Amino acid sequence: MRIIYKTNTTYSAAEFGKMNLEIQKHDSKFKKAQYIIAAIIAVIIAICLYNAWYIAAGIMVVAGIATFLYLIPYNVRRAAEKEFAKSRLEGTPSNMTFYLDHYEEVNKMGRAAYKYVQLRHIYETPTNFYLMLNDKQGAIVEKANCKPELIKFIGKIKAQYKL
Repeated sequence: MRIIYKTNTTYSAAEFGKMNLEIQKHDSKFKKAQYIIAAIIAVIIAICLYNAWYIAAGIMVVAGIATFLYLIPYNVRRAAEKEFAKSRLEGTPSNMTFYLDHYEEVNKMGRAAYKYVQLRHIYETPTNFYLMLNDKQGAIVEKANCKPELIKFIGKIKAQYKL
């Protein structure tokens, strides 16, 4: 089969942490937990305001903002980075080759090939694509290492397979 595009990615704990955070953004259980935390904080703020405890209400607003902007993302990223550290893949280069109907990834762990129809999602961030085989397993494609044509090609795959 004719090679369409090639790229490479160097796996790191930081990239894996970013991928996990992006996955969590799309996880309904994670979203539900965030809504519950937000509701609890809102109830506490309402109680504080009802009792004219304005300073306590202000503290809860700051705590709520800190929780959603810093604590939750930090803990999600940190947990993923710890798990990645166990894999001994830090700094491992991975070469990816894209064909018309599938892609291959080759690294020190071996060679794997997946048809695009096997993908469950393709998540896109400003710096990466995450080609997800299921809710927890996927490949990282760093946009910085991609030609503009490959970025367009992945976008077409995402649209064609409704990922």
